[in-house]
Amino acid sequence: MMIVNVDELTAGCVLCRDVFSKSLKPLIKSGTVLNETHIEFLKAFLITHVDAEQLKRPSRRKAAAPEKKQAAKPKPSSASESVHAYSPQDEKYRYAVKDYRHFFQHWQSGEGVSIGDFRSAMIPVISSILDEPTWLASFFITHKRAYDLAERSVLFGILAAFIAKRFKFSSGDINQFGLAGMLADCGLAKLPPSLLGKHELAGDEVRLFKRHVVDSYKMLKGIQTLKDETLIAIIQHHECEDGSGYPLNIEGSQSHLNGKLLAVCDRFLTQTAMEASGNVPLILEHLRTASYGKLSRFVLEKFCYELMTLFVGMQVQLSDGMSGEVTFIPVKDPMHPIIHLTDNRVIPLTENSSVFIESFL
Repeated sequence: MMIVNVDELTAGCVLCRDVFSKSLKPLIKSGTVLNETHIEFLKAFLITHVDAEQLKRPSRRKAAAPEKKQAAKPKPSSASESVHAYSPQDEKYRYAVKDYRHFFQHWQSGEGVSIGDFRSAMIPVISSILDEPTWLASFFITHKRAYDLAERSVLFGILAAFIAKRFKFSSGDINQFGLAGMLADCGLAKLPPSLLGKHELAGDEVRLFKRHVVDSYKMLKGIQTLKDETLIAIIQHHECEDGSGYPLNIEGSQSHLNGKLLAVCDRFLTQTAMEASGNVPLILEHLRTASYGKLSRFVLEKFCYELMTLFVGMQVQLSDGMSGEVTFIPVKDPMHPIIHLTDNRVIPLTENSSVFIESFL
C-alpha cells in the first residue's frame, strides 16, 4: 500500500482504500482494479492522491481466473461497472442522481443546503455533458419513461446549463444556472412524504405542492455564492407569460430571462415524462402547442432549435417508411429538419407536412 498521485495512476492499479469525495458513500471502493474511466473520475472529482498499488499478476496458467471472478460480481451503480455498458457521461449522471438523493434526504430531515458540497457533487456531470452535449439527445431517445425526483432534478440542471451555454452565458454563470435547475425544486423536501411521487393532487394538496417554490427560495436565499439572478429564476420558474402561473402570478413582461429559461426546461421535462416516447421532435411540437401563451415564444423557439441541433447525424425512420440521416436543422422550423435518405435523395420535412420523424434508429 502506498500514496500515489492520481496523475501517476495507470490502468491496472488496485485501490487499497475507499475513495470519498463529498458524499458519505465511496466514489470508488477499495479493491477496485482501476481502468481509464476510473482515473478520469478521480480527476473530475478533484481527487489528488489515493492509496493504491500495482496489480500483482498471477502465473500464466491462471491468468484468466481473477478476471472471471471480478466480472462475476458487478455492483450496480458503482464506478467499477463495465465501461462497455456506460459512457463517462452516463457514470457521472448516475453518480449525480445518487448524490442528489442523499442531499434530498438530508433536506427532508431539516438540514440546510450545503452549497459547497452540492456544487462539488454536481459540477462534474454538468461539465462532462456540456463537453459532449449529444449525450442529451441519446438520453432522451433511450429513456422512454417518467423520471423520479432526483433524476428529474439532475436533468433539469443539465438542460439549464446547456441552454445557458447556447444563450452565451459566461462560464461561471453557466455552472450557476445549472445548479439553479438542480435546486429549483429542493423545497419539495418540505412536503409531506406521502405527496412526493403522487401523480394526481387535489384541494389542499395542490396548494401544498405549489408552496415548494417559495420553500426552495427560502432554503437558498441566504447562500452568498448564489446570485440574485439565480434566486429570481428559481422563484419564477413556474410563472407563465399570461400571468396564470405561480407563486407570484406575474406576466411575461415582469419576468426575468433566467426565469423564462428555467420555465421552458421545466415544461420540456414534464412533457417528456408525460409522453415517454423518446420522439423528441414530436414532444417539442406538442410542447409548442400546449404552451401557447404560457412560455416565452422566443425562448421556446431557441430551446427547440438548440436541442434539435444535437440530432444532426442521427439515423431516423420517417412516417412514410423511408429512413435516412438528419443533416440540417432549419432555424424557423427546427422540428422538421432536412433528411438525407438512404436512396440518396434529400428531402426537407418543412416541405412535406405529411411526413415526420417517427423514430430514431
